[in-house]
Amino acid sequence: MTLNALEFSRMGDLAYQALRDAIVSGEFTQGTRLNQDELARRLGVSRAPIRDALNRLEAEGLVKTSSRAGGVVVAEVSEREMVDIYELRAILDSASTRLACERMSDKDLRNLAEIVEQTERATQAKDLNGIVQAHAEFHYLVYAACGNAELTRVARNLWDRSYRFRVLALSSEENARRGVEQHRSILVALRARDAARAVALAEEHNHSSIRHLRGRMKAGEDRRGPDPAP
Repeated sequence: MTLNALEFSRMGDLAYQALRDAIVSGEFTQGTRLNQDELARRLGVSRAPIRDALNRLEAEGLVKTSSRAGGVVVAEVSEREMVDIYELRAILDSASTRLACERMSDKDLRNLAEIVEQTERATQAKDLNGIVQAHAEFHYLVYAACGNAELTRVARNLWDRSYRFRVLALSSEENARRGVEQHRSILVALRARDAARAVALAEEHNHSSIRHLRGRMKAGEDRRGPDPAP
C-alpha cells in the first residue's frame, strides 16, 4: 500500500511538472483543450496522475474547466489578472517584509545574501529556470522569516498563480538584472533593520513588475494583431 501510494505520488508529480512546463513554454497555447486520455498516452501513465496534475494546475490558474470547450483547457492570461495578483502580492510583501525586518535572524540574512548571489550567477548564465527559482527562494525566505504562517500560505499561493507572469518578466535579461539589484537593495535595508526602507523597496519591486509586464503583454497583443471578425 505504501509503495503504491509513493508510486502514484511520483507519477502525479512528474505529470504535473511535464504539463506545467508545456504550458509555460507555450507548447500548449491559451485555449488548448487538454484531453486526459491523450495526455496519459503521451506521458505513459494512467489517467489518475493526469487528473491529479490537472487539479493542481487549475488551483494555480494555469488551466480551467470549460463547459463550452468540453473539458479542461489552458487558461488565458490577461492584464487584469496579472495586475490583480501583483497588487495583492504588493500588500502581502509589504506586511511580510515589515515583520521579517523585525524577526529574521542573522542566519536568515546570510541565507538571503547567498540567494542574491545565486540569482546573480543564474542571471549571468542566462539560466531562466535558475533565475525564476532563485527569485522565488528570495521571497519564500522573507515569507518564512516573517513568522506568520497564514500570511506565508496565502503569499505562496499567489506565487504559484503568478508563475507564467514571472517567467515572462524574467525572460527579459534587462528586467532580470533589475530584479537582482532590487533584491540586493531590499537585503541591505533588512540588514540595517530599516523597515520603512525595506517595505518601500518591496512595494516598488512589485509595481515595477506590473509596469514591465504591461509593456510585454501589450507588445504581444500588437504582434498578434486584432482578433478576426466573427
